[in-house]
Amino acid sequence: MEENYARGEIESPPLADSSLYRSLVGSLLYIAIHARPDIAHATAVLGRKVNQPTEADWVAAKRVIRFLRGTLNKKLCFNGTSEELTGFADADWAGDCKTRKSTSGYVFMIGGAAVSWRSAKQSSVSLSSMESEYIALCDAVQEAIWLRRVLEDFGVKQNGPTTIFEDNQACLAFVRSERTTKRSKHIETKERFVQDICKKGLIKLEYLCSEDMTADALTKSLGTVKVINFAEKMGIV
Repeated sequence: MEENYARGEIESPPLADSSLYRSLVGSLLYIAIHARPDIAHATAVLGRKVNQPTEADWVAAKRVIRFLRGTLNKKLCFNGTSEELTGFADADWAGDCKTRKSTSGYVFMIGGAAVSWRSAKQSSVSLSSMESEYIALCDAVQEAIWLRRVLEDFGVKQNGPTTIFEDNQACLAFVRSERTTKRSKHIETKERFVQDICKKGLIKLEYLCSEDMTADALTKSLGTVKVINFAEKMGIV
């Protein structure tokens, strides 16, 4: 997906017949949710335009179809090398040019491939990149707790804490801090939630540079090389 399209910078006339567009986006969402996390961000952006799609939206949707056609032989492959659950959380601050809302993304891996992922626009405007990253991290922590319970029901109990990688140092420092500042007091409730989960030993947060952040592909439009690279890290081979 082109970067300027995902940011809402393209002006285009309305699509004459929107029913085919909605049908196509629905099919893409089904694939993105169940089998192809590498197109999750693209389909999430397309899904925001179903009410009044334009010609540019139709072109962008067909571009995703061409990508799937060119990677038809790729699929999620679990190698069974590890039963340890690992997560990645990231956010794109104020990526939507019209609403200035950020995009959250997370992906969880087990056995060498992704088992849970999400790309979604945040419900409120974040005042800083740290805040947007923290909101994404909070969503990832909630998902991790649920996944740990599901895995335990399947007989794959996680004995140690689940590691979640984050690429924002200010966000990690914010979680570890015991004091609340004027700029962060409005998100204190979520801060205490993540802190409490970490103190209980269920979650462990670690820093990971942006170049290796797998969840980056779920927050913004990237070039072909990066998309393929992150897809392989998600277990799509």
